[in-house]
Amino acid sequence: MKTKFTLLFLLIITAVSAQDYRYGKVSKEELSKEKSNIDPEAAGEILYEKAYMKLEISEVDGKFYLTKEVEGRIKVYDKDNLADKFLQQEVAMYAPNSTREKLLNFRGSTYNLDNGKIVETKVRNSDIFKERKNKYWETEKFAFPAVQNGSVLEYKYTVTSPYTRDIGRWYFQQEIPVLRSEYTFQRPDFFVYSTDERGELRGRVNTSTKKAHGWNFDNLYTEHIFENVKPLRKEPFVFNPNNLKSSVRYELMKFEHPGFISENYATTWAQIGKDLMNDSKFGGQLKGNAFLDETVNNITSAMSTPAEKMQAIFQYVKSNYTWNNFYSFTTDSGIRTTFKDKTGNAADINLMLVSMLQKAGLNADPVALSTVQNLMVNYTFPSVTSLDFVIACVEINNGLYLMDATEKYSNINMLPLRDLNHRGFRIMSNGNVQEIQLTNNSLSTTKELLNISLSPDGKISGTYTDTRDQYFAMTDRMSQLEDPKGFEESYLDNYTFDIENFKIDESQDKSSLRYSFKFSDVQAADIVGNKMIINPLLFTQLKENSFKHDTRNYPLEFGTAISKSKIIKIKIPEGYKVESLPTEKQFVVDGNVAGYVYKIEEKDGHILLTSLYEIAYSFLPANYYKLMKDFENKQINAENQDIVFVKL
Repeated sequence: MKTKFTLLFLLIITAVSAQDYRYGKVSKEELSKEKSNIDPEAAGEILYEKAYMKLEISEVDGKFYLTKEVEGRIKVYDKDNLADKFLQQEVAMYAPNSTREKLLNFRGSTYNLDNGKIVETKVRNSDIFKERKNKYWETEKFAFPAVQNGSVLEYKYTVTSPYTRDIGRWYFQQEIPVLRSEYTFQRPDFFVYSTDERGELRGRVNTSTKKAHGWNFDNLYTEHIFENVKPLRKEPFVFNPNNLKSSVRYELMKFEHPGFISENYATTWAQIGKDLMNDSKFGGQLKGNAFLDETVNNITSAMSTPAEKMQAIFQYVKSNYTWNNFYSFTTDSGIRTTFKDKTGNAADINLMLVSMLQKAGLNADPVALSTVQNLMVNYTFPSVTSLDFVIACVEINNGLYLMDATEKYSNINMLPLRDLNHRGFRIMSNGNVQEIQLTNNSLSTTKELLNISLSPDGKISGTYTDTRDQYFAMTDRMSQLEDPKGFEESYLDNYTFDIENFKIDESQDKSSLRYSFKFSDVQAADIVGNKMIINPLLFTQLKENSFKHDTRNYPLEFGTAISKSKIIKIKIPEGYKVESLPTEKQFVVDGNVAGYVYKIEEKDGHILLTSLYEIAYSFLPANYYKLMKDFENKQINAENQDIVFVKL
């Protein structure tokens, strides 16, 4: 009897204290919560979120539609440090024409405690903003009102869609803790979907089958449940953290049911290549194009080698045509219209580049890829919907040259970051597919030069220059173009002292950028008795390891092979002499994938320090994580050495 009573009591307690996941049922316990139990330092956490995806047949027109019902609840602990994406809601809809996705029941509320009472502030219809992003996409969004530390935010919406092939990706893991995340997909049993799962974490998966009401088929249900999910840890050298998050995506592989036309979407990369070359908006764009002949002849008439012709055509397209910032591997306007209007999407411009290269007699092909923003391609899951961009390639003497004319600051074999998503697919004229690496082969350098005067009271004055080329210069120019003032502020935020005469100069051949400034009377040395102690690397010293963990299962993405050099010249302060100098260091990572050199000497009344840091590849496999962490620790130890001066 006692056992039964105890069990009943526990069941009652559990029922009372259980989380209520119904929309609008925010509790005082949730509002009173002061920190996350998963990560006490988190600025917020997702109390719950769920998506119910229903693929159903319409009784009105007999067509299948997808309904996406989404809702969630977010706890705010520190609103000033919580990312904006958690303080607002934005829903994107594919809306190219009348056959479009529609947003219904878009609402949200902020809940606060006021003298022990729950106060709800609803999002008003007038606070919901619609925006047309381009001819294919539009969004609706709102910011939660009356947000303060301790608030609970709640949202809910429904999207109806006629598009059923790609169900979209759902993330179970975020930058903040997630107490519970549910994803349910309901579909008729004659729709066969494949699952693309990402991330290291795996939740519970429940499957079931039920008879569809009023129809002669069964519905399949797959439910994914994740609980107490730790936030995604910050990692160095990761272009898109979403690649690391635990997530799921469903894509239609087969449709087969009596009374309907059967369709098989399951494919291979080889078949995708053939289909693309037969597509009027891809391979069809490379046929004919006689209107390009005169321009190509004019560009290349003075060129004698394939490399010269390639460079001249690439430079022409890059300089004379403007990308409209729309990602696509198929054309929108088409090559002919793009040639005339001088603007187009990624495929319009880069397929035109391919066609012009081919007309110059070069072995040129398009390369279809998934950009960094679109996540890495799952190569075991062939899917044309995973592609969103195209660039050009040329093969000369068994060497492959990659180029992207949508970026004016790029160069041959120096691709912008958005393209560097490990592998792409070279689509040849016969439809054959060659998997290629999307890497920047050229070495990118940054050279820092400091000329320092050290006063007897331990203060430094001098000049600093930093010259960057290749990938470093390209990415800086792109950031400058997007937000010149913000870029300058971000650069200067790296320094804790007053900067004088800051300038950014471009080299005459536009191949590099040079940053320079002056500074004066900056305290840099410690005076201890009759000795002065100073780190010769000054404000360029590496103090903290960027590799925070022991291992990871994701490659190290650098964007380019790297060479960073420093030359620092320090005038010995008047009335002092050198008592001791740091020890010279030199070490490499196994396989010579990275190396570091630290040298220092006294010469002609000055201290001369030189250092060199190099990485030989634009990315490294995940098994190099620990090796690179150890390598950086050695660098930190080398750069933690001081010079000791003593009074004469």
